[in-house]
Amino acid sequence: MTTKPRILLYSHDTYGLGHLRRSLAVAQQLAQDIPDVHQLLITGSMVAGAFGLPPRLDMVKLPALSKRSSGQYKARSLPLTLRQTLRWREQMILQATLNFRPHLLLVDKVAGGVHGELLPALRHLRTWSPETRIVLGMRDIEDSPAATRAEWRANGTHQLLEQVYDAVLLYGERRLFDPVCAYGMAPQAARKVQECGYLRRSAHPRPRDAVRRELNVTDRPLVVVTVGGGGDGYPILRTHLEMVAERQPGFHSLLVTGPLMPQRQRGLLRRLAQGQDVTLLEFTPDLPSYIHAADLVVSMAGYNTVCELLSLNKRAILIPRDRVRAEQRIRASQLAQRGLAQVLLPAQLTPSRLRQAIRQGLDAPPPQVTVCLDGLERASQAIQELLERPGRAQPLPAPTTNGHARLPLVAIHKESFA
Repeated sequence: MTTKPRILLYSHDTYGLGHLRRSLAVAQQLAQDIPDVHQLLITGSMVAGAFGLPPRLDMVKLPALSKRSSGQYKARSLPLTLRQTLRWREQMILQATLNFRPHLLLVDKVAGGVHGELLPALRHLRTWSPETRIVLGMRDIEDSPAATRAEWRANGTHQLLEQVYDAVLLYGERRLFDPVCAYGMAPQAARKVQECGYLRRSAHPRPRDAVRRELNVTDRPLVVVTVGGGGDGYPILRTHLEMVAERQPGFHSLLVTGPLMPQRQRGLLRRLAQGQDVTLLEFTPDLPSYIHAADLVVSMAGYNTVCELLSLNKRAILIPRDRVRAEQRIRASQLAQRGLAQVLLPAQLTPSRLRQAIRQGLDAPPPQVTVCLDGLERASQAIQELLERPGRAQPLPAPTTNGHARLPLVAIHKESFA
């Protein structure tokens, strides 16, 4: 490519921090490998600005959505209906696409966007910018096979993968979990899947001794407890503090609540932590440094946290989320089968069981990591190769009766952006 490449990244970010952190990790690798690349990240995250950004990357912040415990979305803060918020986000995404004119669009996880909000932009690119490459970044596991097949049928994902997307980058290994078979991908879509491996955390953490001095734990084990964004992590942190209060455990605990935990729950945890051998943080963009310094990590089984644990070769206890999606439970089970983590299901979580698991974890040797962690480098290489290929015209399929296609698509006229 003779012109400076422009890459547009879409990360819907309605619950937790996983999509944003994954997109930023890929963007950082691309900035390193393609020195003249310009990137624009479209995100709904409320804390996107708290993370370090790669050079030549800017952001478009969408009105935030949040997800109810039932899995249904709502406007996070604004006094708008879901439909109003989605329509606004849809227009912002389309305008960003029109003005940025990307050579490649990288979509994280949701092929059509939340409730189809990405469809107008996809239609524009396929109709008026056929040379633009459209790529889906897929984490290792979406959900159970049955749930994912039903969801993909309802929102037209199979059709998008077959007819609109140029490539699917799998941030995992098919020998651990094969989405092609599990989710019934048609041969046309299956041929586009490029197995990249898990995304190694390439950011260099601070020295282990420096972090431990900061926490005043030079001569004791350090147990880090992290619950991602924190929206549903309160039971894990509360159980840990109850365990500490029952009997001083002989190790220091660092608890990270996450920025999305409700203030009331955070206040309750602060009161429980008073007088205990505990450090409580609300949020840190430097979590890898604390994980690097830890002797053991207790966490949920989200994709990004698992990648950090594997990258830093850490002993871990995984307490997977078991509501809405089965993704974390499946991932935790796969890792436990390979001796890479202990697993405690939420229904098993009690102070005594957690204490026993922590003791076993501290006594165990570090795991022998055997999964591929070259995902960032392989994804970057695949994107560079796609940028060098000529595009092809492929209009969006005709509207169907599913919920995504029913959403009104913004009329596009060639004269409006000539």
